Amino acid sequence: MQDATKPHGAERLPSLPPQMLVLVLENGDGVFMFIRERTDRSLEFITTKYKNPTGLAYLGYHLCMSPTSSYMVTGSIQSAFVVYELESLKELNAQYMLKGSFNPVRSIRLRQFRGSILHMKFLHPRPQDQFHIIVLLLIARMEGPNGLPSTRMIYWEWELGDELKTVFATEKSGARLPEEHQVPLLLIPLRFNSAFCIVSEHCIGIVNCALDDPHSFETLHNNPPSQTELHHGAAGPLWTAWARPFRRQKYFENTDIIYLAREDGVLVHIEIEASGMMPQVTNVGAVGTNISTAFTTAYDVFADVFVIGGNSGPGGIWKLPARGDLTQVSTIPNWSPVIDLATTDEYSSWAAGDLGSGNTPERSTESIVLKKPDRIFCTSGRGPNSGLTELRWGIQARIGLEFDYGQPIRQSWMFPVDIRGDMGFYALLSLPYSSDVLHLSSDLTNANALSPDACPFDTTSRTIHAVQNEHGSIVQITEVSVTLVAPSQSSRHRHADLLGSGDATAENAFCKDGLVVISTHKDQGSELHVLEIDQMNLSTAKPWDARGEVTCISMFSCSEQTLIVSGSVMDGSLWISIYLPDGSMVVSEALSSHKGVDGGASNGQMEAFTSVSVLTEGVNGVVLAFGTRSGHLVTGRVAQQDSTQISISVERLGMAPVNVFSASRFFGGEAAVFACCDNNLIIMTSFSQRHTKFQTKNSIWPTDSKDPSMPSPPINSVHCLEQSLSAFSGHMSLMMLAGSRVLLAEMWPHVGSVTRSIPLEGTPLRVMYSPTWKCLIVAHLKHNFSTLSFVDPDTGIFMSTPTDKNLVPRAQISGLSLPGDKVFGLGEWHYVKDGKTFPFLLVTTQMGMLLVVSIVNEEIETDNGKTRHIRYWTRHKKRVYQGSISAVAGDPAGLLFSVGSVLHWEVLDVLEKKLKPSKLFQLDSPAVTLQIKNGKACALTTHHSLQVIDMHMESETLDMSLIHSDEVTRFIWHSIELGDSAEHPGQWPVNFVSARDGGIVGLWVPWGRRNQELGRVFEGQLARPVMKFRRGHTRPLWLSVDRERRYNSLLSTADGAEILGVSLDGSLQHFSLIGVDLWRFLRLVQNLAQASSTISPFTHVISYQNGNVVEKELDMDMDMGMEIDLEAQQYPEMMHIDGDVLQQCLDLGALKKLTAFGDGLDLFCEYLDGIADGAYTEGFRDDMEDGQERYLTLGYDILEYVLAPVL
Repeated sequence: MQDATKPHGAERLPSLPPQMLVLVLENGDGVFMFIRERTDRSLEFITTKYKNPTGLAYLGYHLCMSPTSSYMVTGSIQSAFVVYELESLKELNAQYMLKGSFNPVRSIRLRQFRGSILHMKFLHPRPQDQFHIIVLLLIARMEGPNGLPSTRMIYWEWELGDELKTVFATEKSGARLPEEHQVPLLLIPLRFNSAFCIVSEHCIGIVNCALDDPHSFETLHNNPPSQTELHHGAAGPLWTAWARPFRRQKYFENTDIIYLAREDGVLVHIEIEASGMMPQVTNVGAVGTNISTAFTTAYDVFADVFVIGGNSGPGGIWKLPARGDLTQVSTIPNWSPVIDLATTDEYSSWAAGDLGSGNTPERSTESIVLKKPDRIFCTSGRGPNSGLTELRWGIQARIGLEFDYGQPIRQSWMFPVDIRGDMGFYALLSLPYSSDVLHLSSDLTNANALSPDACPFDTTSRTIHAVQNEHGSIVQITEVSVTLVAPSQSSRHRHADLLGSGDATAENAFCKDGLVVISTHKDQGSELHVLEIDQMNLSTAKPWDARGEVTCISMFSCSEQTLIVSGSVMDGSLWISIYLPDGSMVVSEALSSHKGVDGGASNGQMEAFTSVSVLTEGVNGVVLAFGTRSGHLVTGRVAQQDSTQISISVERLGMAPVNVFSASRFFGGEAAVFACCDNNLIIMTSFSQRHTKFQTKNSIWPTDSKDPSMPSPPINSVHCLEQSLSAFSGHMSLMMLAGSRVLLAEMWPHVGSVTRSIPLEGTPLRVMYSPTWKCLIVAHLKHNFSTLSFVDPDTGIFMSTPTDKNLVPRAQISGLSLPGDKVFGLGEWHYVKDGKTFPFLLVTTQMGMLLVVSIVNEEIETDNGKTRHIRYWTRHKKRVYQGSISAVAGDPAGLLFSVGSVLHWEVLDVLEKKLKPSKLFQLDSPAVTLQIKNGKACALTTHHSLQVIDMHMESETLDMSLIHSDEVTRFIWHSIELGDSAEHPGQWPVNFVSARDGGIVGLWVPWGRRNQELGRVFEGQLARPVMKFRRGHTRPLWLSVDRERRYNSLLSTADGAEILGVSLDGSLQHFSLIGVDLWRFLRLVQNLAQASSTISPFTHVISYQNGNVVEKELDMDMDMGMEIDLEAQQYPEMMHIDGDVLQQCLDLGALKKLTAFGDGLDLFCEYLDGIADGAYTEGFRDDMEDGQERYLTLGYDILEYVLAPVL
């Protein structure tokens, strides 16, 4: 984003667009912005900021613009508004073209009054008086001797250019609105006569002219449509938004059209004629989404198009053709409330596998290596459009065409062709023992398989490699032949004839710039052959023996030479060899000879190469990417000036074989390579010469806009087309293979959230992942009754049936038959009896039901064969009438649950088949979560933080007693245990607690010291409170392998799992522990960043002086002389580091600029020296030339480490 208030330079700038977007931020600053196209056709925002001219809070809560864009008004929730007189577009354009910047505001006027603004709009003047400005406000104030609320409408009018001070000098009492409009929902200006509509809950009023006195309200009589199933609430649905469709200007001179939207999805069309002001109302229908204020229309030639943001769920785009019905065009993802979160981690506690014994298992690196990343699911939305959402991160590839070919496809290629003037595509499919060719039309609506007789390609054997040159000719290399296909002719050349061997079979092949290289088997190794293409003929050169058995081959250009690279296996070692086309060896090296490359390293034994892809970097060298059968990625770099030197690094991408594929062109401005591993597609960019690795790796998620619940297909191969099928700049078209499925998809360089939605029939209440039953368990409301669903996380299929004790299916299990009852608690209970463990599911409800649920797995026959199915029923149930059961925890001996503020400990009597009360304890407030540790109950309460109670399990006569509590009263959402068990044994874990005001605190339980208060380890404040914490090994495998504690960092759990938290608005946050030395360095970077207008352009700097919070607004570019305390001072309230700010520093490469501020560089180096007693900075201060750069490089390394993605 570029700031338009700063000069661009001497280059000539284009003119401003005809429209600009105005945003008003929470602090009252205005941002004027437009989009400009860069030279590479990418887009950027150009912005200019206008500071809040007043000290009013929430200025911009109301915002409106005059019809001619000459004036803008922003209103506060307080009793004031500000009028801005704006420069004309002509003047702004002249400023921008002359200076590269513009100042949109000419003058302002603050107006205060008594009351609160409900609505504020500019009215349309008469057509012959366009310089007439009218602003109308609906204001609520207390009036009369009893101070009753009253709503009045007040307007001000003036001529363009009038002195605003004079205009707003007079006091106006305004006119009181009729009783039925005392609480107006919407204020809608009409296009003529200064008329407007007021929409209230039960009626719509029309004022023919706001300037008339007295005002005459015409009531619009209409029978509103009945409410839809999307409505939530006891009262009727309300009107929430309005929009005006596009029409010709001439049409609007006499007729106005308004679309009214209701919160439950109903749309109403209102047409008003200027002559009689008699409205005609038509019920358009209902869209399948809730509607809030995010509602507008878009231009289309043949239909009215509605763009709806949705409310607490997805929105979408609908079109309404003339004399037609509403039709949904697409879905727009939107935020939705999240009340629960689950990961597929097999453990739920800090000490993985700890069932209360107090034993912490040893950390196992290998277990992380061999495990796929855990997945994340959360509840989403409410009502019919709600569901489960899988949270994924990466790049979306939107599927445009998909079909099942009926048999497995190993690899594919797709080339544009012109057959007798008919543009289309050839899709070449490599099958296990043969090849097939499809001809696709240019619009991809038709696909025909070519018969072998009419096909110019070799379809009798498997295709190994195919390429299209710049002249449009295609070279196909199969196991038995080389086929040349030109637009008007073709030729086929068998290997047996070319190589002079009757049984010559190509194992690997590649073609580049008219040269073909083929590897064939010979004795215990391989032989390489080079063929030269001359129009439709091939000539051969003398073959040579390769180093070992070749498993992959490619070609590249280096130092104006064409070189051949091969990956091979010899004597159990992997070799990379480079040859000239005449067979002369340039270099051949074993991977084991390189420093740091060990085939038997901790990340697994390396196996043979599978594929190689070449990434040309130009003057900096050539990058080679090799896939292996063992899941490793080998990256090499060949210098342009010396091709005998190869730099090599090895990393692990996954557990299955890695196959690499070339990208046809740059992606997001960078060279890229694709990799398929573990049925996932990955794109790798940002090659680092320093590390000899791709610094950026992102998963690609194929999605179907028609089926948001579609699981990601298991991609095993990909081909990148030379040109995007959509013709959009920067987009890339992919032909992906998933077994027998062929998918054509479009992707673009945007990395972000790519969610997958699993629809539910009702509002989700709780979700958990059961490692016992390997599925998601969801409690949700269905037709006003709570029910449970068991969901396969891979397929999204519901795989359960509720039954009675005799396994007879029923609508709900026993105990969930009370209408309106909601599930509050959901968890597993591993009951132990006679040395055997029996798993149960625990369910608690709002109306006091406690259920112990039994579950059985079975296989059933379906159309797709046998599949797993689950039956579940109520084994035991109990109802308490004293209140809701807010939390429950199981112990091998019994159950602990909270009824209101009373803690119950009950034991299961197997003979009587019921829970028997044992002990009670009065908490200070109801429990949110419960946990039993070493005979102690840890109760996180709603209003009194964490309380630890001794249950005295060893005695039936001793009552439970409180032994630890928090000295501070906190209103709590959730908590989780975290800590590094290897650091200071006995002092972990720490209870990480989230408060409802956004506060976070780490509380330490002083075990063994009775009646001592909990220790406060750290504290911080978040922008949004965390509702639920969860743990999980969610990092991609290439980031989790060999990730060790460095730079004074700590592990968050005993087995290295990550700590995640989700907020009500659906935002996901990651938390990690760090040592004090590392905290000191990161806090300095954060302090510097918050003082920079580049990193924090619209925020205030928060610093601490003597333990007190001090806010300063700084601009590092302007205030270099201003003193600010940059030192990282340790106060319990500020021990939280904002990772989002650090990410900005890393993305912008801003450390050098930031440390130039004040004594920032001295502190920067000092704090780095303090990490691990200077182990990472040894010798830096002695390096007079590069010492500063080495410190900065280390700073970036630390930021990359602590900010490494967790998804």
